[in-house]
Amino acid sequence: MNLNQSQAAFQLADDPLSTDCYSVRLLLEFLQLPYQSIYADVEQLERKFECPVLFDSTSNHSGLMPIFKQLLEITKNQLQWMPENLSSQIQAWSDFNETLKFSLGILRQANLSVDQFLSNEEQLIQQATQQLRELDDHLCEQTVIGQGYLLGSHPTIADLMIFPQVALAWDAGLSLVPFLHIRRWINRIRHQSHFIPMAGLLAVN
Repeated sequence: MNLNQSQAAFQLADDPLSTDCYSVRLLLEFLQLPYQSIYADVEQLERKFECPVLFDSTSNHSGLMPIFKQLLEITKNQLQWMPENLSSQIQAWSDFNETLKFSLGILRQANLSVDQFLSNEEQLIQQATQQLRELDDHLCEQTVIGQGYLLGSHPTIADLMIFPQVALAWDAGLSLVPFLHIRRWINRIRHQSHFIPMAGLLAVN
C-alpha cells in the first residue's frame, strides 16, 4: 500500500524502472504493509546495479535479501516466504538473479536508452536465452511434481526476485513465446492477490 509519509511505516528509495525495487514493492503489497516510495535512480548502465534501500523509524536496510528478511521478521511470515529449510535453494536463486542482471538486465537497460549500444549484444542474447531455457526446464520439472513455483506449491521470495527480470524479457528484446512454463509461472504470479503492475508489466484485468 503506497501511502503518504504520515501514514507509511516504511519509506522505499525507489526507481520505478528497477526490477529489484519492484520486487520489494511486490512483497510490501503481498504483506499489506504501508509504505511510501521516494524516487531514487538506483539502476544505472555500465553494469552498475545498486540496491534499493528501505527505511523505517529506527534503521535502514539495503539489498533484496536484507530487506526481505527484515520485512518477514517484522510480520512473522518467514515460514511462508523464506522457510529455513529452503535457505540454500533461495540463495541459489538469488545468485541466479544476479546473473540475469548481467544479461537480461543489461539488454533491457540498453533497449530503454536512446543512445546505448552494446558491442556484445549477440553474446548477451545467447547467455540470456540459455538462462531462460534453464529456468523453463526447472519450472517444467516443478509442474511434473505438481508444484507451480520455483520452490514449491506457493511463491517464495525466490519467485519475487526472479519474476521481474524474466517477465520483462520483452523489454530486453527476447521473446518468451518458446518458454511455455515460464509464461504460465508469470501468469500465476500476476493472479496473486494484491499483485501490482510496473512499467512494462501490466496488472491482470
